[in-house]
Amino acid sequence: MILSVSVMDPTASILRRASAGVPLAAVLLLSPRLLPAQRDSAAAAPSTRARPVAQAALRSSPITLDGRLDDAAWAAATPITNFTQQKPNEGAPATERTEIRILYDDDAIYIGARMYDSHGAAGVTSRLTRRDDDPQSDVLRIDFDPYRDRLHSVEFDVNPAGWKGDATDYDRSWDPVWESASRIDSLGWTAEVRIPFSQLRFSRDSLQTWGLNLTRITQRNQERSLWAYWRRSDPGGPAFFGDLAGLHVRGGGQRAELLPYVVTRARRLSTGDPRSPFNRPHQSDFRLGGDLKYLLTSSFTLSATVNPDFGQVEVDPAVVNLSAYESYFPEKRPFFVQGSDLFDFGSPGCNINCGLGLNLFYSRRIGRRPQGAGLAYGAGEFADVPENTSILGAAKVIGRTANGLSIGITDALTRRETAAVALGDGSRIGQPVEPLTNNLVGRVKRELRGGNLVLGGLLTSVNRQLSDPGLASILSRSAQAAGVDGEAFWGDHAYHFYGALSVSRITGDSLAISRLQRSSARYYQRPDRASADGAPQSLYDPSATVLSGTGAIARLSKGSGTWLWDLNAASVSPGFETNDLGFQQKADYRWLNGTFGRQYTASTRWYRSLGWLTGAEQYWNHDGDITGRDASGFMNVELKNYWRSTIYVGRSFASLSDRKARGGPVLADPGSTFGFVGISSDSRRQVTMNLNLSGGRDDDGAFNESVSVTATLRPASNVKLSAGPGYSTSSTSDQFVASIPDPTATTFFGRRYLFSRLDQRQLYMSTRASVTFTPAFSLELFAQPLIASGDYRDFEEFAAPRNVQKLVYGRDIGTVERTRTASGETRLTIDPDGAGPAAKFTVGPPPDGPNPGFVVSNPNFNFRSLRGTGVLRWEWRPGSTAYFVWTQTRSDIAQVGDLSFARDRHALLAAPTDNIFVMKISYWLGL
Repeated sequence: MILSVSVMDPTASILRRASAGVPLAAVLLLSPRLLPAQRDSAAAAPSTRARPVAQAALRSSPITLDGRLDDAAWAAATPITNFTQQKPNEGAPATERTEIRILYDDDAIYIGARMYDSHGAAGVTSRLTRRDDDPQSDVLRIDFDPYRDRLHSVEFDVNPAGWKGDATDYDRSWDPVWESASRIDSLGWTAEVRIPFSQLRFSRDSLQTWGLNLTRITQRNQERSLWAYWRRSDPGGPAFFGDLAGLHVRGGGQRAELLPYVVTRARRLSTGDPRSPFNRPHQSDFRLGGDLKYLLTSSFTLSATVNPDFGQVEVDPAVVNLSAYESYFPEKRPFFVQGSDLFDFGSPGCNINCGLGLNLFYSRRIGRRPQGAGLAYGAGEFADVPENTSILGAAKVIGRTANGLSIGITDALTRRETAAVALGDGSRIGQPVEPLTNNLVGRVKRELRGGNLVLGGLLTSVNRQLSDPGLASILSRSAQAAGVDGEAFWGDHAYHFYGALSVSRITGDSLAISRLQRSSARYYQRPDRASADGAPQSLYDPSATVLSGTGAIARLSKGSGTWLWDLNAASVSPGFETNDLGFQQKADYRWLNGTFGRQYTASTRWYRSLGWLTGAEQYWNHDGDITGRDASGFMNVELKNYWRSTIYVGRSFASLSDRKARGGPVLADPGSTFGFVGISSDSRRQVTMNLNLSGGRDDDGAFNESVSVTATLRPASNVKLSAGPGYSTSSTSDQFVASIPDPTATTFFGRRYLFSRLDQRQLYMSTRASVTFTPAFSLELFAQPLIASGDYRDFEEFAAPRNVQKLVYGRDIGTVERTRTASGETRLTIDPDGAGPAAKFTVGPPPDGPNPGFVVSNPNFNFRSLRGTGVLRWEWRPGSTAYFVWTQTRSDIAQVGDLSFARDRHALLAAPTDNIFVMKISYWLGL
């Protein structure tokens, strides 16, 4: 059993239900027949419709950034005024007048905006929240496509309260250094914005034309008006932007940015073992470091870091994971997040049931917890293992050439880590737990045919210095993965094709390669495994020192217009492995997915918009076993009162499972029916509500049900409170418990695979509070208490491989003897065949007398957790910030299988607590 902890979003878990897929030959992935035919040059641009054009003017006199628009310089710019509604009345002129002027000088581009409102100041909705959060207010959005490639964009947002937001290709983690000021007056509201050229990437031409769009959101009537208009049924984005002409960029401002910082941390821990010589309940440390960004050209940036601070200001959520697979958590460290979109590979997305993707690069592998921690804990009574692997240094180069070639390279060197181990005689040794490792990822993309065709490649490489035999037995010496991909657009970007093909190769000690062969991603040791596709390398070979494989994925879709559809396919061979620097849960599968649906964007008497999709998918392995098959439907509607609802229903059909026995033979999965309903109230109100309901039932009686409610309150324009309880209950009919050797179990190749019915309960509460004192000064609080329980009962085994029937011990076969220990625990002694020759085994604490055979510890659990953070953030000058972060975690676990709120609440409050206090101050220097 794996017990780690995170509350799973019921919406996400349902929408990610996977089924099965078909093989796709690599030659078809990049076949020219699947790409759009070459069109004439007049039609080569992504959109053939007329584009509006705006003129930028040279700034002729000073501008004071105060939001007043009373500087004489603004008179030199021609105002942009022609805006068209996208919502609510598609295609109609904007109800409120907007005037926007654009200036520039050698260092920056300036935007001056007047948003008139017929209700005056009373009609303006102004709310203040932290940077990049959704303010639910009036907003002016400015989008640039500096390369004018019709594929990529940068976004800058302001609102009447001085709130700021920014993104690059919709990635909100990007935080450039820029300035803005806003004011509300009797005519509506105004904004002034200054964006340094040093924060943007563009060509080196002296005379430039950029892509541009301007969007105004009026919150009180949910009106969205665009300067470069597109319909709601269009794909939108940079392909539909207008043009910003007249930019004579002669400089670009400073070429370098330095961000030195100091971090101090104090830890007050109460969870350590007082017997351990390494138990230090009070610890403090101090660290200096710095980041560098240097403009190699106006298009290429070098980023580097020394002694980096890769800490997170918010802890990962708690998760109860009883599967054989690793939990996924998003990257939060700024160095890796910024520019990460360039390194995306093998995940084209889909309409519903989006499959697994190839995921060659998962940056959280760099600086992870030492992978050899188990070696240290197994070497002595106590061990002092570093929390994370230290990153000695990291560098990244990202840029784009004038002919549309984008290049990204990231390299990070992590330190050799050693854990101190205390032996029973009082002596200490050092156990290596992580080797010196170099992590490299490189990405190239080439844009052709006006951005309608993009070809690319990606390479990842991990190389370790493995001098310790223990580490060599669990880690690969080198791991490489490489792939090529391509995508094409046609029909005003309504149609899209994406295809990717990749290969992987892992080398290392035979013990390390054996671990990979036996991992949950592939289970080479499965006794009934065939030679997949006639390839003997997919059979278990404990002497192997190399593991290699291939992965392919493709998508063909129509993503705009009235009717929508897509077709997805993937094939991943058994030996494909990317977890050294990527994220992969499964190999040995093929997948086919198809959907179609319709969207209605014109408002009617009872809804503002409506869309529905239906689809089906199938998975099977390379032995030909169908391992998943389902059909589902999805509908989303926005009502006239601005309430929204999402409905998702589906049916999974009976199939086979090559993973359920965790290395054992193929078993059967029953069919199931599942569904989800989500309802959200009018987001314009001070109080909003979200309700999520989900549930499912298997044909053999297993079920899952969950409900969560979130209420959001805005008692003041700068205060936001949200709280939401959630409860889920489920009963699983075939939870894996253990694999027990038994030569009499000939049907299952000499082992008994122990399962049970598992009843689970989860109760949690997510609470957030934020107070934004000024646009640069905010306080955020987050807390998540969680109680989860699991009760294992009716221990059983399957009647036969590839069979859905299960035989319960003590009822259908064998005998079960229950006894109570002196401490009150229940012990089960199971004889699987009664008077037959099979040996008995025990579930629970070992007997006091002679051991009757295999012992499985009591799997019941009751887990209580509380995780919380408080973050005080002050941007004391542009680009320079000071943080004070308080993180508290407490947890407790007991081997009882029920959930009692009174008991568990008391146990949680009495649980040992760890408090960590961090202060970080950074100073931004533009050189």
